Amino acid sequence: MRMAYRIIVEYYDKSSPNKTLSQCSVLEGDINKPTNCMDFTIGIEQQIALLQNVQDSVLLEKSSLINQDETMCPCCDNKLAKFGKQTSTIHDVLTDHVVQIQRLKCRKCKHEEPSTVRTILNGTLSGDLVKVQASLGADHTYRESEKILELFSQKERQVNNHDRVKHVVESVGKVIEQMNEDEKEIISVKPAPELILNVDGGHIKTTEDKRSLEAMVSVIYRPDALKANKKDTRNYLTSKSCAASIKDDGQKQMIGSTIIAALKQGLNEKTHVTALCDGADNCWKIAESLEKFCGKITYILDWFHISMKMENIALPEVLKSKLMRIKWHLWRGNIDRALVRLSELEILAANKIEKDKINKFSVYIKNNKIRIVDYRKRKKDGVVFTSNLAESTVENLINKRCKGKQHMRWSRNGLNPLLQLRATIHSDEWAEKWRSAVLSAAA
Repeated sequence: MRMAYRIIVEYYDKSSPNKTLSQCSVLEGDINKPTNCMDFTIGIEQQIALLQNVQDSVLLEKSSLINQDETMCPCCDNKLAKFGKQTSTIHDVLTDHVVQIQRLKCRKCKHEEPSTVRTILNGTLSGDLVKVQASLGADHTYRESEKILELFSQKERQVNNHDRVKHVVESVGKVIEQMNEDEKEIISVKPAPELILNVDGGHIKTTEDKRSLEAMVSVIYRPDALKANKKDTRNYLTSKSCAASIKDDGQKQMIGSTIIAALKQGLNEKTHVTALCDGADNCWKIAESLEKFCGKITYILDWFHISMKMENIALPEVLKSKLMRIKWHLWRGNIDRALVRLSELEILAANKIEKDKINKFSVYIKNNKIRIVDYRKRKKDGVVFTSNLAESTVENLINKRCKGKQHMRWSRNGLNPLLQLRATIHSDEWAEKWRSAVLSAAA
């Protein structure tokens, strides 16, 4: 005996489950003894064929229900007449389908009801496909996303080309931007006695006249959300809210998004916010926007950025020990001593390049003098003093997606929706928002 299988789709009346209305075979195959990993399962091509045939069968039934009710013309109130069928397409995650929908037309005024997938659903993509394309486009280049979709679909599909993925990301990102703004009025969370805010910026190569654009990002979280990770790896955050923007609007969107992110974490009039920034004026401006919403803000020049700037000062061995002594003073919050030592070091520097780097760092310290703290004591007391304790905001929100390829160039209009989508994903809000975002993007 040669065994085979047959998969059947069966339609029945829910009020009489045992009564079959109709059925159709969607996939058949032989049952053979498996000999290797290639023939144990039915294979990806057969799996896609199964999805294709099941969807074709179900869509046939669903599309037959459209425009079947007796309808009056909205223009002249005459009864609409059946007028043949309209053929159109709908695309799902792995499959493409052709459906036929009843046309309804008014014989008097010639008004015709929508009878295509595009006009009825405001698009030809299923919600799940939009979600997948948006998710992939947020984490991979648009061309990489196209290749990944092609791999799982087992064929090239026009609906998955990189331009389509880009369009979906931009559409969904713009919707999320509006959703975040609307949420401001209805946010209700447990008040937080303390919050940590990190604000930073990252430069992106641009298609515009300027050499680069700066994207701003922020992440805000409760101190107890910071958890220890494995040795020699960064800690991680169990809960956080992120904001990002590259709009040229005087930071209006970035400030608004940061306030909303803080409210989601429990910002209230009694909250003590600790703001860690890299020292740039635009970063401090974003942090200062929280002042009227909280009880107190402690501003701290991020120790990570102080260290990075000092590492970029290349000096001969004979002067390195003096630079380390300056770092020792800064670590303990001895700002005046550090500035004196910097002046002395600048005099000892052998060439203009070294002197300029030392002078630039000295100006950086002077400009942020009031925000330099006793970092050693804060570490000893177990309170935050650097953004480096947790995952890098810029690395996660910007660099991993926007700077991975040398040829990448961005415009503000093209990048900003992507940043909104990435901020939502990294805030762990995508799972609860994607359905609303997809439906609104299609509207």
